[in-house]
Amino acid sequence: MKLYSPLFIGFRLLVYALVLLGIAQGIYFDAAHPMEEGYFGELTFTEIGQELILFLMFIFFLIISRKWMEIKTMALLASLFFLASFIREFNFLVEHWIYLVLPVLALAGWILFRDRKKFSQSLEAFFRVPASGLLVSGLLITYLFSRLFGRSKFWRLLYHDESYRLAKAAAEEGLELLGNALMLIAAIEFFLYYWFEVKTKNEKVQ
Repeated sequence: MKLYSPLFIGFRLLVYALVLLGIAQGIYFDAAHPMEEGYFGELTFTEIGQELILFLMFIFFLIISRKWMEIKTMALLASLFFLASFIREFNFLVEHWIYLVLPVLALAGWILFRDRKKFSQSLEAFFRVPASGLLVSGLLITYLFSRLFGRSKFWRLLYHDESYRLAKAAAEEGLELLGNALMLIAAIEFFLYYWFEVKTKNEKVQ
C-alpha cells in the first residue's frame, strides 16, 4: 500500500473525520452533563482529552527522535514542548507548576545549544514533511486563536449578563481540543510518512 494511494487517503480521511466527530460529541456531552464544579471543569472529557493528547504527543516525538535522525533535534524540542504543555494542564493541582516546567525548558535549551550546528538542517527537514503544516495549524489554534477567541471582552459584546461565561468556556476549550486533535492527526501523518517514505528509502539505500 502506498502512502498517497486514493484508497489509503480516503481511509485516513474517514478515520480523521470520525476522530473529529468523537471530539464534537465529547464536548456536547460535557455541556449536557456539567460536573459539580461547573461546565468544562478539570474532570471532563474536554479537559482530559487535551491532557491525553498532549502526553501522547510528548511520547510520539520522543520515540520518533530516536528513529528519524534527520529531524532528531526538532523532534526532541517538540517532545519537550508538549511535555511542558502537559505539565501546565495540571495547574489546578500544582500551584507553582512553573517550577516543574523550568527543568524541561532548561533541557530544551541545552539540546538547542548542543545541536546548534545541526539545528538548521533538522528544522528544514522537519518542515519538509507535509504533516508539519497541519501541526503548525493545530499549534496556532490551540495556543493562539483559542485564547483570542475566548477573550471575555469579546463575549461581553454578545451577552449582557454573566451567562456569557458558559459560551466562552465551550468555545475556548472546544477550540483548544480541536487544535490538539489536529496535532494528533499530524503526528499520525508524521509516523506514516516516516514508515512509508523515509524508512523504505533508507532500507533501499542499505
